[in-house]
Amino acid sequence: MEMLKKLFFLAGNSKTRLKFIFSLMALRGLAKVIPLVILYLIIIELFCTDPDLGKILKLTAGLGIFFLLINIWDHYLDLFTIRSGYRLSYDIRMELGDKLTKLSLGFFVRKPTGELNTTMGEYVSRVEDFISFGAPHILSYSVSAFAMMIFFFFLDWRMAAACASVLPLVLIAFVCSDKIAERVTKAREESLRRTNSLIVEFIQGMKVIKIFNRVSSNFYRFQKTMKDFRDKNVKAVAAMTIPTIIFITFTSLTIVVLLPLGIYLYSRNSLSLSILVFFIIATTSFSDSIANCLYAYIHVKSPINQAMKHISEVLKEKPLLEPEHDVKLKKFDIEFVNVIFSYDEIPVLNDINFRIPEKSVTALVGESGAGKTTIANLIARFWDANSGEIRIGGRNIRELKLDRLLSYISIVFQDVILFNDTIKENIRLGKKDADDKEIILAAEAARCHEFIKDLPDGYNTIIGEKGARLSEGEKQRISIARAILKNAPILILDEATVNVDPENEKLIQEAINQLTKNKTVLVIAHRLSTITSSDRIFVLDRGRIVEKGRHQELVAVDG
Repeated sequence: MEMLKKLFFLAGNSKTRLKFIFSLMALRGLAKVIPLVILYLIIIELFCTDPDLGKILKLTAGLGIFFLLINIWDHYLDLFTIRSGYRLSYDIRMELGDKLTKLSLGFFVRKPTGELNTTMGEYVSRVEDFISFGAPHILSYSVSAFAMMIFFFFLDWRMAAACASVLPLVLIAFVCSDKIAERVTKAREESLRRTNSLIVEFIQGMKVIKIFNRVSSNFYRFQKTMKDFRDKNVKAVAAMTIPTIIFITFTSLTIVVLLPLGIYLYSRNSLSLSILVFFIIATTSFSDSIANCLYAYIHVKSPINQAMKHISEVLKEKPLLEPEHDVKLKKFDIEFVNVIFSYDEIPVLNDINFRIPEKSVTALVGESGAGKTTIANLIARFWDANSGEIRIGGRNIRELKLDRLLSYISIVFQDVILFNDTIKENIRLGKKDADDKEIILAAEAARCHEFIKDLPDGYNTIIGEKGARLSEGEKQRISIARAILKNAPILILDEATVNVDPENEKLIQEAINQLTKNKTVLVIAHRLSTITSSDRIFVLDRGRIVEKGRHQELVAVDG
């Protein structure tokens, strides 16, 4: 029951469709009893003193027609459930993607990339398979078994009771098997998430692994994790084998109880031969329905529960709070008022106060860990400050909807994020409805048009994952072109030239000069030499502003 509640929670707007699927499969389960009813009528006719051959042939033909129709129905029903599974998995992935865009960066620090990849990939696929194959068939088998039992009681309560007598043994064996399955599945799932996280780390760290000759065979963590995942899978299968054999054996015992009772009742003239023969034949279908239902359930319950649990955890994560009413800004000065921020009780910023006038250039300098990038992240509301206010145009940024706030901000990161798509589409991220002319103008302003046009496919060149086919300087210039295309009034430059060679640095600096015109600019830098022309410089040390002023003023005080 709990599993169904979680499933309907994940179904969202598809709840009605899900109910319809279950209704159809319940009807399918009921329909499976019809051949037994026809078989019963045929057996009765066969055991009559004067069998009606015509009636038997008609019933047999009806049986054939029924099987033809039910097979056609099964085909289209399977197509419908498979489509529904794909549709639901699409909806869940889109909902997860939408939720992830609304969570603070703290969530992504807590959750390894591999674990999120497991949730959006394998776990959603499990739900898809469960909707397409698992749940409908479990429901169909259970309804069939229930309907058969009612029909059995209608024919002869004593024989029906004999069929039902083994069910307590089956349920006891099933409960024991279920507990074992839950335990071994939980251990396997934990190992799966660790494995996927390590695979992501292994691939991303391939350069370092190669440099230090740590191939998979002697990369200890990789080897250990893979071995653990292998062992957990083997253990899960082994642990389930004997309990599964036991409860399936118990379901097969129905005929062992039924046959002696039936023969006894028949010998006492208390049971007709036709009913005895029917029960002997039909009991196999009843046992198979029970066994298939329980077998399918026990093998999907724990894995699907784990999948739905982790999907639900992400969907239930509290997003950054947004106001009910949106606010449009007319001015774009930035102000920090008594801002304090810590992450996991580790202080990062302590009582930060400053103001960046509109259309000016302000630089943040300081050692790594001083809090420079954190200030940029707080302006974009990747996190929320613990206390104090961050204002843009005199309004607290919490008064703006996130989409509105981010539309006012462009960020050029130190670590450029590019996607495995064309150069054109990577630039177009800055403005989704930009035409080719706007993209080329932005590329020219970012000093990257020249190298793009020399590529084999020009702007339609696929750049590889994370822009693998481009140099650091080329990637950075594409990210600047993206920011130029967005043309937001606030610009944050996070160490934009730190990873590039002198030639590219010159081109990037030219592109930045083009980008920063008439904007409120915040530059993050380690080196004072890169921001000597800034209108003001704030020097951070351990989360505090320890000095501020123009370049000449800071040099004069010898700070």
